[in-house]
Amino acid sequence: MKAAQLLDEGHALKRHSWKNPGYITKDKEGVIVFFDHNEPSVYQLTAEDALASDWEASAKDNWKIVSVSHDRELMEGRLFISYHIRSENEGHILNNHIVPQEELSLWSTYVDLDLEESARHLNEQDVATVQHTLSA
Repeated sequence: MKAAQLLDEGHALKRHSWKNPGYITKDKEGVIVFFDHNEPSVYQLTAEDALASDWEASAKDNWKIVSVSHDRELMEGRLFISYHIRSENEGHILNNHIVPQEELSLWSTYVDLDLEESARHLNEQDVATVQHTLSA
C-alpha cells in the first residue's frame, strides 16, 4: 500500500473525505499519530481507513523557533530550556507552542521544523543547542 510507504518515509497523510483538520504521521517509535495542529494523539486505524483509496499527502505544519528560554528551576537548581514556536500550515499561522527541550526531538517528527528560518531569530549558541537537541 502506497500510504504505508509514505508514512514510513516520514510524510504526512490525510483522507480526502476527512472533515476535521489534521493529518497522520509516524513517530520515531513507529506509532502512527494524528496531529490536529495542536497536539498529537494515537491514531486508531479503522477498517474503512485501511481499505480507503482517498489517502493523499498533506503538508506538515511548519514550525519556526522564535526564541529559546533558559530558566533555572528553583527547587532543583538545574537549567530548564524551552523553545517558543510559531506554527504555520499552508500559509496560515495556527498557534504558538512552548516545547521543553527534552520533547523537541519527538515533536519534530509531527511537523517540519524550519531550522534555517529559526536561525534568523536565534543567536549562534541557541542554534547550536537546537541542533544538538535534535541530533540526540
